[in-house]
Amino acid sequence: MKRSEINQALREMEAMIRKCGFPVSPFCGFIPEDWQKLGHKYDEIRDNLLGWNITDYGLERCKYTKTYAEKLL
Repeated sequence: MKRSEINQALREMEAMIRKCGFPVSPFCGFIPEDWQKLGHKYDEIRDNLLGWNITDYGLERCKYTKTYAEKLL
């Protein structure tokens, strides 16, 4: 996926989450520059790779037909 497609998917997902009333952690809206400025207070989030995961579901390229789901779709 192109970065522009990932960014669009994130915007759409965040809009859906707000519409459905799901609470999300403040770090979900951090941009790379925010992460560079944050101190050790956020090391646990970095160390555990918490955040958004984006998939394109293989775009028909995957040889396996199992569905994919993680946390919140």
